[in-house]
Amino acid sequence: MKAKPVLVAVLVVVAALLAWRMFRTPDRLVHGRALDRREIALRVLGEHLASQTTGQAALIVANPFGQMPGQARAVYAFEEAAIRGLRSGWGDRIRLVGVDYPELTPAARRDPSSVPLPPDTTTPLSFLTAQGAWDALASKHPDATLLVSVIGLPAGLQALDCWSNPTPRFALLLPDLRLVGDAQAIAAAFKSGKIVAAVLNRPGAPPETAAIQPDDRDEFEARYLFVTATNIDDLIELFPALF
Repeated sequence: MKAKPVLVAVLVVVAALLAWRMFRTPDRLVHGRALDRREIALRVLGEHLASQTTGQAALIVANPFGQMPGQARAVYAFEEAAIRGLRSGWGDRIRLVGVDYPELTPAARRDPSSVPLPPDTTTPLSFLTAQGAWDALASKHPDATLLVSVIGLPAGLQALDCWSNPTPRFALLLPDLRLVGDAQAIAAAFKSGKIVAAVLNRPGAPPETAAIQPDDRDEFEARYLFVTATNIDDLIELFPALF
């Protein structure tokens, strides 16, 4: 008489496990693909930097939360993917000075969600770093001729010495270029060499759930725009909303 309730209980557990797998597996797949795409994007950026700035020294500016204990595993995984991509892209042609983190504001350290952000920002960390934090990084690593940021650009950019001085130069992953200024100011930053290159999301790219293409370059071209001094004017004309 007890066999039937036990069987029902087992079936309920099995059904629950199947449902968990049904809903969780796509999440894991999307997360894994996002990591792979991040590494691809940074590898392409690293290859370009190596071809244009061989022999220079680079500082990777990374997510400050990535050095704090107790964060979600994704925070650490995304930082590791970025560093791995850059290093595989530039090999030994660029010297890695190190990976460092701009200081957060006290409010951001206490509770990042309490910091007011522009509703359309694509780089929240632009508004969570302390005033002068990026200048402090540049001063701490004076031999770094390149700042390779995987967290965008800081708010108040124009007031920073590291921006107004000839060096360091910048290379950027998925920045909000509107922090530089209007389209004319953005174009000038690329043409002057202050921004060596930037990777932007391509409007109309396939959804994140799409499978990654076998060839990394094909995947990059489908999902990203690679911005340099040579194509900035064309891209501003084609994708004005990005600038």
